[in-house]
Amino acid sequence: MRRFRTISQSPYLMSISGWLVAGIMLGTAVPVLAQDEAVISPTPNEVRSGVSSGLGEWGLNHRFPDSALWLELEDGARTLALFWPETKTPARGAVIILADEGENAASGLTGTLARELANRKLAVLSLGLEPPSEALQRILERPLVAPEPKPEAEGQSPGVPSSAAIDVLAAEAPSDLETAYRKRILDELAAAAAELKNREYELTALVGIGRGSNHVVAYAAELAAPTALIWGGPKFYPRDAKQLAENVNKASVPRILELSLSDASGQRKADLERAGVQGFSRQNVGADIDFMPRDGKAVASRISAWLKRDDRQ
Repeated sequence: MRRFRTISQSPYLMSISGWLVAGIMLGTAVPVLAQDEAVISPTPNEVRSGVSSGLGEWGLNHRFPDSALWLELEDGARTLALFWPETKTPARGAVIILADEGENAASGLTGTLARELANRKLAVLSLGLEPPSEALQRILERPLVAPEPKPEAEGQSPGVPSSAAIDVLAAEAPSDLETAYRKRILDELAAAAAELKNREYELTALVGIGRGSNHVVAYAAELAAPTALIWGGPKFYPRDAKQLAENVNKASVPRILELSLSDASGQRKADLERAGVQGFSRQNVGADIDFMPRDGKAVASRISAWLKRDDRQ
């Protein structure tokens, strides 16, 4: 009678086989991971030139592959925008939306507002707004307070600015950090306008949400004035609030709409009218502190109706 001997695997052999299987699996997984990283990771040049991932731009690029656009800036950097074409033709024009501080091109009110405007025959290009650093935030929010006047030194020549006047000018002069931050945002808005022009759209309105209102006013005053300027729940920095009437007059925008969240904007309207600003309208849309994504449909309806009044004129 033939006997068969059963050979049991030792723990040592099982350990070796386990390592072999793990090695094979790891070897097949590494190339896949490498391929994924090659798709989503920024190049070293983009990192050096200031492409921000703080707003989740690379994630948006994958979430909205049909809408994502990388806009080239003057310094060689890039910024992500989302383009939402009109869902019904013919298009009434195009709108650029600059999000509130810390929001990207699809988050907060910006994302829902963009899609709702696209449903109202408007092409929309939305941009996020990178928040300033803590140091820059303190500079931007610093109140403009004139120092106590100092007695002039004996023998000071007539017509020479006093030390108090020099202190005020120094306090109000923007720092290099602020200048670079503001210029970057203006470059993004200019690139967005150029993209719409390349697509043969007419820029109908420029919209700023919250802190974004500061920068759309600056763009209109310094680079190119759109047909209409819209502020949604504006939060102007002290310097921008002080120069608002001057900048708006400089821009010569035919029509301006403020969608206000508080009664404080009533004083702003009166100040602008006293300064000779024409075509300013204000609509109170509620008493909340900030806009929410759910407000997108209501805000889009107000903007669309306001722009239609201009179409009928």
